[in-house]
Amino acid sequence: MKEIYKKSLQMIKECKIKNEKEYRELVKNYLILNPESLKYISRTKRFKKIIAIANEV
Repeated sequence: MKEIYKKSLQMIKECKIKNEKEYRELVKNYLILNPESLKYISRTKRFKKIIAIANEV
């Protein structure tokens, strides 16, 4: 699960995702976590905070 989490964060960073809608489009094409799972693992309700975490990684 940790590998998929890291891969999801890397995809956010590499594709320069700016919002949850763009990320949902990415989920359709790649084997990454859906936004709800990503929020649960990150322990946050805001997708902008996840984007900030992804940019730090």
